[in-house]
Amino acid sequence: MNPFDLRVFFWWNGLAGRSAAVDALAVAGAQYAIFAVAGLLVVLWFALPRKEERIRRLLLFSAAAGVLGLVINYVISHIYYRPRPFVLYPHRVHLLAQHAPDASFPSDHAVVAGAVAWIMSGAGPVWRLVFWLLAVVIILARVFVGVHWPTDVLGGAVVGAVSGAVILGAQGLFERPVRFLLRLFRYGAGEGAAQRGR
Repeated sequence: MNPFDLRVFFWWNGLAGRSAAVDALAVAGAQYAIFAVAGLLVVLWFALPRKEERIRRLLLFSAAAGVLGLVINYVISHIYYRPRPFVLYPHRVHLLAQHAPDASFPSDHAVVAGAVAWIMSGAGPVWRLVFWLLAVVIILARVFVGVHWPTDVLGGAVVGAVSGAVILGAQGLFERPVRFLLRLFRYGAGEGAAQRGR
């Protein structure tokens, strides 16, 4: 293991176990913040004004980027296996959240959070801040609770950002399914006008 990961991990994870409240917050961030990311995408899809098409497109692209990132992660983890911290150092790691001893690099949570944050940055400053804050919480928490090395989450965030950039660069390929979903839920500027005319 490289010196950077060792030094940063054992400093950050070494803070675990000192405060029950902090530990509980870290566990919540490590295990459940990713569901807040996914849930927020769903809530926005239904809560945005009916005519808001641009941001709904970004929501769909975010979901696609998350899936692409997980596929890339799956390939990487089967080519390169890095043991998790609690596997290599079972007596030194403060493990706050149970986890299977599977490949540590890259982090799936960080990949999805990074992909969504990258794409949703285009939704405006408020949503850029919200999704990047959630991504940072996930990144910090996954290391704090002892299930990832720092470069696992940093690498995952990079994979997520790259996945987001790929999806945005190829968004023309998704035009038909995007238009289908918008029409299915009757969203978009045209649908908003049609609703007002009824």
